[in-house]
Amino acid sequence: MLEVVFSDSEKGSMKAAKNYDMKNMLSGTVGYIGKKPKKAELQKLFEGKAIGGSSSEVVNIGFNLDIGDISGEIDGKERKDVFRKLWGIYSFDDSKTEDFFERQRQDLIKLKNAASNGKTIRIWKSNAPYSTCGFYYVCYILKDIDCDIRVVELPEYKIISEKETVYYSSWGEVSAGKFYEFLPLERKLSLLDKKVISDLWRTLIQENSPLRTNLNGRLISVPENFYDSIITNNIPESEFIMARFIGKLIGDHRIGVGDSWYALRIEKMIKDKLIILVEDKDKSHPYAKVLRRKR
Repeated sequence: MLEVVFSDSEKGSMKAAKNYDMKNMLSGTVGYIGKKPKKAELQKLFEGKAIGGSSSEVVNIGFNLDIGDISGEIDGKERKDVFRKLWGIYSFDDSKTEDFFERQRQDLIKLKNAASNGKTIRIWKSNAPYSTCGFYYVCYILKDIDCDIRVVELPEYKIISEKETVYYSSWGEVSAGKFYEFLPLERKLSLLDKKVISDLWRTLIQENSPLRTNLNGRLISVPENFYDSIITNNIPESEFIMARFIGKLIGDHRIGVGDSWYALRIEKMIKDKLIILVEDKDKSHPYAKVLRRKR
């Protein structure tokens, strides 16, 4: 069975989940802050089970398809320009962009080959826009391949006990040893479902909006400034550090929007004088800027 996820962090967790071994985790190097946890606490932290199979049976279709131009080839100039725009704040060079796309390209080939050769495809989907877009895209590229597709959809929350409920926005928040707990949610994707989802993705390609997001359970095209109100409505009255502000936005608004998009829009607001740059003395850390609200 080939596992399909939609980010590098999810891929790393899933590779570990395939043959997870709590004993090996506990015997390895464990880092902690403050007082060393008790043995029972560590065991609880790392308890879990494997979902089975080989760690090589994992692919990441992580093209961040919720953002930017999707009219051309998935690894073409249009998509590379999107990533250069997103990563421009980090001063990534073109070689890193090419390396990223080469890894995605190889995983895409692996996915198509597995589907064509009759291997079961299991997609781990969440409601984060990048994940839903990735799911739609996979259905689109496999629309003409007769293959067995299973889907495990991340619930909004999981009740641990009467006093504890865990909320999720993406599979990246699930530890490797806990993926097995969601296997009962696996369902088979029907041919009709695959066709409907594929047709919806074709419509989104034609619309080719700057962003795509989940709204009331539906993936739709939205304008570039769609998330801007989240930023402007939460700007502190006093001066603030960009990194902490973005972290708070992600923590308070668990909608699957990444830090790089928030950073890009904040930079646009600085350029438009909607947010004032107070200090930028450490240019090696792009999120270290000190900012304030326009008065």
